[in-house]
Amino acid sequence: MFQASDYPDQNLLTLIVAGTLTKADYNGVVPTLEQKVARWGKINVYLEVRSLDFMTLPALWQDIRQDVKHYNDFNRVAVASDDNTLIKALAAASNLLAPMQVRHFPLAQKEEAVRWALGEEPSLAQAKQIYTS
Repeated sequence: MFQASDYPDQNLLTLIVAGTLTKADYNGVVPTLEQKVARWGKINVYLEVRSLDFMTLPALWQDIRQDVKHYNDFNRVAVASDDNTLIKALAAASNLLAPMQVRHFPLAQKEEAVRWALGEEPSLAQAKQIYTS
């Protein structure tokens, strides 16, 4: 599953990953991503990785295509996951390989991750409201 939530009045796109990712999952997320980029230019993302069991080959290809297409379209990406060493390493490597800021947060710090992704200092109440909506 790959789920996107848009906040039209804010430069924030939240993505939640759980289970197996398929090309259909990406096809459901890409239109929201495209609309967000069209409106804001460089966008901020909160990516929550609950679990990642498997990624189909067509999904991997779609992921690579979107990464190349939107290489310069991301400003800040907050990645929240459990204590997964691979995800932490990928987040750290992204800072070296891509023109965006990427930071890993434990799942217990979701609100802090949203605040950081926004690139500003919204109140904790505002970040909680965004995350829970």
